[in-house]
Amino acid sequence: MKQNEVAFKIAGEAGQGLNVSTLNLARTFTRKGFHAFLLTDNPNSIKLEPTWCSLRVSTSLIASQTERIDVLVALKTDAVLRYQAEVSDDGFIIYDEDAVNPEGEKQLAGIKYLPVPLSRIANTMKAPDLIRNTIALGGFLALIDYHPAGMKEIIAEVFARKGEAIVNQNISALEAGFNFVQNNYGSFIRKRLPEENGPARLFLTGNDALSLGAIKAGCKLLAAYPMTPASPILHYIASKEREYQIVVKHTEDEIAAMNMVIGANFAGVRAMTCTSGGGFSLMVEALGMAAQSETPVVVVVGQRPGPSTGQPTHTGQGELQFLISASQGEFPRIIIAPGDATETFRETFNAFNLAEKFQVPVLILTDKYLAESYTDWSELKDDDLKIDRGKLLTEAQLSAEQNYLRYQITSDGISPRSIPSQQNGIHVATSYEHDESGWYQEDPAGVKKMYDKRFAKMPFILKEMKEPKLYGPDEAQITLLAWGSTKGPVLEALERLANEGIAANLVHLTYLWPLPVEALSGLIKNAQKTIMIEGNYTGQLAQVIRQETGLKIDHILTKYNGQPFYPAEICAKVKEVL
Repeated sequence: MKQNEVAFKIAGEAGQGLNVSTLNLARTFTRKGFHAFLLTDNPNSIKLEPTWCSLRVSTSLIASQTERIDVLVALKTDAVLRYQAEVSDDGFIIYDEDAVNPEGEKQLAGIKYLPVPLSRIANTMKAPDLIRNTIALGGFLALIDYHPAGMKEIIAEVFARKGEAIVNQNISALEAGFNFVQNNYGSFIRKRLPEENGPARLFLTGNDALSLGAIKAGCKLLAAYPMTPASPILHYIASKEREYQIVVKHTEDEIAAMNMVIGANFAGVRAMTCTSGGGFSLMVEALGMAAQSETPVVVVVGQRPGPSTGQPTHTGQGELQFLISASQGEFPRIIIAPGDATETFRETFNAFNLAEKFQVPVLILTDKYLAESYTDWSELKDDDLKIDRGKLLTEAQLSAEQNYLRYQITSDGISPRSIPSQQNGIHVATSYEHDESGWYQEDPAGVKKMYDKRFAKMPFILKEMKEPKLYGPDEAQITLLAWGSTKGPVLEALERLANEGIAANLVHLTYLWPLPVEALSGLIKNAQKTIMIEGNYTGQLAQVIRQETGLKIDHILTKYNGQPFYPAEICAKVKEVL
């Protein structure tokens, strides 16, 4: 084990409360100022495959999970067999000796297998089997010599609504596990972390951050049909609807959600929908209507592996090119793929401004890994975020209008916008091609003018696009390119490579469409060698870069098995290329 850092994994089956208990453990540390990263993995089937939670805690900044764990807690036998290879050579496996039987199976040298009677302790307490996870976490805290007082406080808060008896039962379970390991495995106990590491830190998912960004941006309607991994956005904002006066609609399907959001934005209400690739497939016709009527709209697409239902509970980056060309015809759109929770918060806020400023659809592209993983924040910085509603006309401005043209041709392609009920702002909004007033037209010259008008926005949109960000040294032996959530594992890989004397840097793209060609081309041309890191089969962004810049990325590392990248995989590819 590293000093001042510990990696923990608990594995069992769905319904054993692993997510809640591990989140309680994580918050025990973040309340004391530690940095933490929590990754969960739930099987597509409810009971057939193991489910697990992996928690990494450190006194220093961390950007992702790690492939090696120090302590594995196994609540079923196949959890030991599946995950023991991930345990470090001097690590530990705590298992329920009443339910798990690794004896006779191939055990790995160096690892300490520690049987703990989790089920018997639960029975003695007359507690449900579910409480085994809390007993095991007490054992883990004892093993790393960390006082359980902080976790007792978290338990008291989380279970307060269930009553004093449940709170006391869980605290007793934690103490029982702690005492058992302390009394029986004292020779293995080592201090891994200090008791405190500074002020308390926030701990939230990408979906939480996205929801907060939407609330900050003034979103007043969320209409959505639940679909993993975007469903938690619906849950989070619903929990805040009274506090922030937001209307949350669980619609009958994704088509209704998209149309409802378009209608709300047309009426001047900032509105958003969220879905995954399958749900977005149903939205694309309405997306075209938003584009044709130049109605601003924000859509969150949380990626998971396809095609079709694919792997509903796993992660991937397979929908970039789909979003670039989704819906009939051609029209401007903006695609943003934040790389971490901080970016997700800020870029969601920016998405609403961009949608209204340019009167185009803005698509926020996340994935299960970013959406549902937890990470720590020091504080929520938002003082610099200002709402910009673009060319939305006021009553005073419209009062002087004698012949208002909703789709007036302007130098920047953006027309003054009115909303229903505004005097002198009446106009026709339709899914048909139209003239400047909104009336249907087929005149070829007029049709061309309106197409040109919409695409006249593109140079101005590009000026608003944030350039790719360079991480690491300006001069490097190799340059890695990544987009969206792969940022974290790549940053971890850069640190490891630097420790081995390999100079590598990262070009991370958050704004993907329109592609910031000029800035990106300069970074690629200056690189000695390039590797694209993508969570899909075909290297979709590498293809887009070749299409838009003419530049070919030297090497591509792809992953499409439903799992996120791990830093070791990236380091191995770099060494292979060098």
